[in-house]
Amino acid sequence: MKAISIFICFLMVLIPAVAHADEVVLDGKVTSILQGESAPYTGVLLDPVASSKMLVDNKYVKLELELQLRKEFAKELAEKRLAYDLVKVEYDSLKKIHDETIKIKEEQISMLNQTLKEEISGDYSEWWLAGGVALGIILSVTIFYASVELSKE
Repeated sequence: MKAISIFICFLMVLIPAVAHADEVVLDGKVTSILQGESAPYTGVLLDPVASSKMLVDNKYVKLELELQLRKEFAKELAEKRLAYDLVKVEYDSLKKIHDETIKIKEEQISMLNQTLKEEISGDYSEWWLAGGVALGIILSVTIFYASVELSKE
C-alpha cells in the first residue's frame, strides 16, 4: 500500500496536470425567416444563447436605468438640500440682524421718550433764572432812578 502511495505521489510530481478549456462565445444567432420556410409565420428566431442574452440584457438595462435614476435623484436631492441650507442660513442671519436692529431702535425710542419726559416735566429752572435776572435788572434800574431823583431834590 505504501508502494502505491509513493508511486502515485511520484507520478503527480513528474506529470503535470494541464487542463484545456474551449472558450465559449456567447454571441447568439438571430435568424430571420419568411412565411413558407420551416416556420408557420414570419418572425425572428433566436437560439437559446441569443434569447438568454437578450433577456439578461433587458434585465440589466432595467437595473442600470434604475441605478442611474437613483443616482440622479440623490444628486438632485443633495443639491436641493444644499440650496435649502444656504437659504436657511441667510434667513437666520438676516433675522438676527433684524432683531438686533429692532432692539437697538426700541432702546433709542425708550431713551428719547425718557429725555422728552424730563424736558416736559415741571422743571422751570430756566424760567426762574430768566425771571430773577429780569427782576434784578428792573429792581436795579428802579433803585438807580429813585436814588437819582432823590439826589435832585
